[in-house]
Amino acid sequence: MTTTTPAPVDPIALSEAARRGDGDALHRLAVLSAMGLGTPQDWSLALERLAQAARSGHATAGLELDLLSNTPSGVDIAAWLASPAPSALSQEPAIFAIDGFLPAAVCDWLKARAEAVAEPALVYDPDTGEGRRESVRTNAAARFELERMDVVLAVVRERIARAAGLPVPGLEWSQVLHYAVGQTFDWHVDWLDPANPAYAADLRAGGQRIATCLVFLNDDFEGGETAFEAGGLRHRGRKGDALLWANTLPDGGVDRRTRHAGLPPTRGEKWVLSQWLRGRARTF
Repeated sequence: MTTTTPAPVDPIALSEAARRGDGDALHRLAVLSAMGLGTPQDWSLALERLAQAARSGHATAGLELDLLSNTPSGVDIAAWLASPAPSALSQEPAIFAIDGFLPAAVCDWLKARAEAVAEPALVYDPDTGEGRRESVRTNAAARFELERMDVVLAVVRERIARAAGLPVPGLEWSQVLHYAVGQTFDWHVDWLDPANPAYAADLRAGGQRIATCLVFLNDDFEGGETAFEAGGLRHRGRKGDALLWANTLPDGGVDRRTRHAGLPPTRGEKWVLSQWLRGRARTF
């Protein structure tokens, strides 16, 4: 699906509200500083504003700080942004597993946030640029556009971008996917077909979806593997593990061998963070 344009941010009004100690305004400024959206990316400033938002009584800022505090003295942002090394599951297509990509507490945070807003998942309609329901996809999804972003998710997005070696401004809005027993996202590709004129405007705006990253937010289910047609690969990570693959070839062409499916769980519920990565900055 394409990225919809969020409500415009009035930086002057936001800054004035922050100076008055408005916790919501401070939290929004923290998110913008973390993402580098409308302002230079500055992690120190983002964390400072997050702490100010917590002191001003923002509902989740204190919880976010607690989650990110990975040393006795507070948040070591450099450690957060350094991903564990990937291991290759396949060379052609290029598919990698990253064990221990996120701590369990962050997985629980993302899952809990998604549970409150998940809706039936949509597929991309190239004729309209919007989403539509299709029988190929029966799972649910929670889409985190700007109004739902928090600093924890901004850290996760940056970690994904660095693991993939792609620019963080090229990330589409993150989604958390939910699969109940029997629900699936049947065989599909993530890249946008350059031969289809309906995708031309989207490709001009943001470039191709170069890579996809999935992060497993739970593992108390059976079945539910991510399956690739090429080589018959089926993979199911543990809670906190990531699966990363390239949708394009070294020459920039699409890799048709990346056709894959989210298989249905046979017991329990499956939750994964799904992130599409493009090669250049997108216009939000």
